[in-house]
Amino acid sequence: MHRSRSTLASLAAIVIVAVAACSGGATGDPTATVKEMVSLVESKQFAKIADIACAAEKQAVAEQFDFGTQLSGQLPGMDAAAITDTMTISMEPVTYSELEKSADKAKVRMTGTMTIGVDTDKMKALLAKTLDAQGVPADDAVIGPAVDAMVTEFAQGQDIDSTVDLVFENGRWVVCGVTQGA
Repeated sequence: MHRSRSTLASLAAIVIVAVAACSGGATGDPTATVKEMVSLVESKQFAKIADIACAAEKQAVAEQFDFGTQLSGQLPGMDAAAITDTMTISMEPVTYSELEKSADKAKVRMTGTMTIGVDTDKMKALLAKTLDAQGVPADDAVIGPAVDAMVTEFAQGQDIDSTVDLVFENGRWVVCGVTQGA
């Protein structure tokens, strides 16, 4: 149970930061950029996040959103892509409020609830494979309760309340920072 709570916290943090620290290619509306960002997160396109960060934060954003690196400490030996393949990410309801906007800077507040759905059978198989590779017994009596607890925790949702800092760069709004809790 402790492992599932810390895993949920890690995944929630990754997604929260991803939701709050990336942007789309909207040229005139910073809120549209943040909406596009939510779509990227929900579609699990984490690798695209660095491509839409401001130049000053590109490296930091790329490192921050390396999903495999983020999960490696929580789930050693598990393939991050395989983990995300077992999940669906949903942000609902999401509200957006433009707090400030000038010619080259904007702040948009985003609130909502993130839930993560998990395909229980796929996650159990992935966990069994990982434990077997580590020489740890991986029967359903061990795996089942852990996965069930994880599914329950993820389904409860995580409240999101972030202020996204955007800059107008190279003809488009891009995210250049985030503050958790408005």
